[in-house]
Amino acid sequence: MKGNWDKFVLIASALIVIGLAGLYATKALAFKNQFQVDVNPQKEVFPPVKTDQTQIATNYVKRATDWTLPSKGTPPKPLPLFVSIPIVEIEGSTIDMLNPDARQIRPPVSNDWLLSNNLDFLNKNVLQLDPDRDGYTNLEEWTGKTDPRDQKSHPPYADKLVMKKRHAQIYRVVFAARPDDTRFQIRRLPSSKWPKPDNFYLGIGETSGDNQIRLDSFEEKQATSNIGIKVDASVLAVTFLPKGTKFELIRNVAKDIPTYYAELEFLLDSGKTFFVKEGDTFPLALDPGTKYRLVKVTEDSATISYESSPGSTKTLEIKRN
Repeated sequence: MKGNWDKFVLIASALIVIGLAGLYATKALAFKNQFQVDVNPQKEVFPPVKTDQTQIATNYVKRATDWTLPSKGTPPKPLPLFVSIPIVEIEGSTIDMLNPDARQIRPPVSNDWLLSNNLDFLNKNVLQLDPDRDGYTNLEEWTGKTDPRDQKSHPPYADKLVMKKRHAQIYRVVFAARPDDTRFQIRRLPSSKWPKPDNFYLGIGETSGDNQIRLDSFEEKQATSNIGIKVDASVLAVTFLPKGTKFELIRNVAKDIPTYYAELEFLLDSGKTFFVKEGDTFPLALDPGTKYRLVKVTEDSATISYESSPGSTKTLEIKRN
């Protein structure tokens, strides 16, 4: 045993393992005796199926459910679910903002337009606001039928033109004499544009040295003065070349031929003013591709024309500011 102690330990360990295995096997065989299963000798009976109710329930589950959203506006727009109806109280009266027949809370703008464009209709100054910062107020966008939330959608730039004043440049001349049967003396009198006088001796069809007038025709006439004396009232027909307009020069009667200018201001260009001669074209700083033309200018207004779309010309009268 002294020489084989390791074998002795191995044999003892094996005997212990065999003993424990026998013990667990004995307990396992006795486990079923600790429980008792009662067997129901009676056959379970289920109530009869109600086929009518079952068919109704089946059809309801199979049916497709259509969600119909409420609408508002013209044309009608679907109103998302779980959105409350905005109600506003003004001067004791309650206004449903979704009712097209309700009172306008910010006239002349419709309640639907305020809602559709997500504008702060509770702000009493909402029509003077410019949420997209394009230089046009909400009221101007409403009038122009444009989008107040989109900088690229706005009324015409011409709407931002203001007339400040009309200015005149005077060309002053007089039919002074008739040196012979083929030449006529036209004298230019001093003015702000032409401070020095000048004389032009022209035949029919000829142009003055300053390129301002052309002599078109001559008609010999006489008139009676206020004291009963016959005087020369012959007439020269001339064309004022810068404008292409025709005038008559009566012998010894000074004639002022005006060239009008409009002093305009473009409100979207830092309030700068500029001058445009009647009949000339001009651009705008934010709209260089469009040719605007000053058709006519009076003391109180300026008439502007421009091409609003290809092949379509629009005319606009601008009142003096």
